[in-house]
Amino acid sequence: MAERAGASASRSKRKPLPLLARLRAWLSEAPAKPMPAPSVPRQARIRKEAAQEPASIPLSRMTVAQWLWGDGFIMPGDADFVLELVKPFGLTPAMSMLDLSAGLGGPARAIAQAFGTYVTGLERSEERAKRGMEMSVAADLAKRAAIAHYDPETVELRKNGFDCILGRGALHTVVDKERLLRVLHVGLKQKGQLLLNEFTSDPSAGERPEMAAWVARESYPPRLWTVSQYTDCLSGLGFDIRVIEDVSNLYRSMIVAGWARMLQEVDLRAMSRKHRITVLDEAELWMHRIAALESGALRVFKIYALLNKPAR
Repeated sequence: MAERAGASASRSKRKPLPLLARLRAWLSEAPAKPMPAPSVPRQARIRKEAAQEPASIPLSRMTVAQWLWGDGFIMPGDADFVLELVKPFGLTPAMSMLDLSAGLGGPARAIAQAFGTYVTGLERSEERAKRGMEMSVAADLAKRAAIAHYDPETVELRKNGFDCILGRGALHTVVDKERLLRVLHVGLKQKGQLLLNEFTSDPSAGERPEMAAWVARESYPPRLWTVSQYTDCLSGLGFDIRVIEDVSNLYRSMIVAGWARMLQEVDLRAMSRKHRITVLDEAELWMHRIAALESGALRVFKIYALLNKPAR
């Protein structure tokens, strides 16, 4: 999830309820997997958080993200999803892993707790990286789930530093993707593993207004590759690509489930106007993402690859 500036003055003047009505209608029409009943303790905590946020200032988007996706998570996919996603890595306490889209560190902490693996989480937003590290310290996971800020355009990695690298939406806004993939190649050990869940474009869908509307909402402009560009680049670097899977429908279903659950747990009408506008501004962004996915021009692909570079 790209970090954006606060709602503009023109956006803050709109009436929020029509968008809320559109969001509820969209969720009611959208087919999604059955959703478990809200957790009563979580529901009570979220409502308490909503009531305690100062009404005089905008609601933190990091707070809204965690209401949607879970404590320490800022994008679709909770701890269970992440642990299932990294199963091919075969993680153990003796291994080291790099997370290129750490967010608030929820995925890194879940992996560290489940497998005892040392996870280094890198996050593009300085604010999120700082908060994520604070959360790791509070969880007594400062060493096993360290979170730090980085610039994906200039990052360098220690040679042969990691057994595995995970990226979820970490590359689609990067200008020089080839450079970053070469850096990942350097940072992986001889038999390293790379797993990407990444936004891609599908040129066969043509020029779609839904894509333009989505791109216009992002603070880091998406610079999408096709899935073939990713696989060609990885193959050229010496990766053995084992899995190429279109997971767009799964990603969409997670978005729908997150918003449906939050609307059960948070009474938006009881919020102050500023807080409600922040939530609805977030909803509008995700509605644009859904529309781009449904247009067919935006896809999400999982790519799993192995590396067998010569030992040096």
